[in-house]
Amino acid sequence: MSRLAIDAGGTWLRYELVGKEEVCGKFPSRERELSNFIESMIEKHPDIDAIAVSFAGQVHEGVILSAPNIEVEEPEIETFVETRLGIPLRIENDLNCAALAESVYWNEKELAALYSGTGLGGGIVTGGEILHGWRSLAGEVGHLPYKEAPFRCGCGKNNCLELYASGSGIKKWMDRFGCGENPDLQRLRLSENENCRGIAETYTEALLYAAAAMVTLLNPKILVLGGGVVTHNPDLVDTVRERIGNYALAASCVGLRVEMTHIENASLEGAKLLLDTM
Repeated sequence: MSRLAIDAGGTWLRYELVGKEEVCGKFPSRERELSNFIESMIEKHPDIDAIAVSFAGQVHEGVILSAPNIEVEEPEIETFVETRLGIPLRIENDLNCAALAESVYWNEKELAALYSGTGLGGGIVTGGEILHGWRSLAGEVGHLPYKEAPFRCGCGKNNCLELYASGSGIKKWMDRFGCGENPDLQRLRLSENENCRGIAETYTEALLYAAAAMVTLLNPKILVLGGGVVTHNPDLVDTVRERIGNYALAASCVGLRVEMTHIENASLEGAKLLLDTM
């Protein structure tokens, strides 16, 4: 028998079949809807007996509540798969999965993960367990009110942190100021255009604000930074280390470690950890 782990992100859908045959791959998320992909995988691999999904959206008790960057045809995904296909499925928010994987990697039970990629999100592990909140919405730092923008977030608001401290936010500002197509922070920092340089500066300030919010509210022992924007700009980790004390509650910074993720696909690794609990 084999088990299927999926990371349905805002940009890529990654998957890994764990068992008698090792199969893995990725493709742009917009190319294939999640439930259709699961059905196709089961047709190809009828020995799949469990599925775990890391999902870039708001998820509660097996139901996708919101998916700003992903097409969803079957929001009640757990019931759909278990009823129609007879296979147990567990789905978690992608940052919850990433935080779980980071907790195992760092061997730390009090940890927060802050990832800036297509979106901006956080995951929390306390006492060695994922912190879900009442409706599994804990960690949605990207949707904290920050500053009004001339465009809207995928959630519908126009003042989310995600509009400033994410890859999609950077792209929106670049389109507004005519800064080109490639959302490269280093290129923006060196631009001769003041507005383009300002995008990079604003991103850093917003990321510090997000990090400070998580540190002040959650008091983790380790804050792990990840996501595509951060991993392509590792100097951001040093910036957060050096400046977090200017933004967060001082007492919450005592003994705090700020680390770059060392896991290539933490959300997918977290989904694999979920499989071990099924």
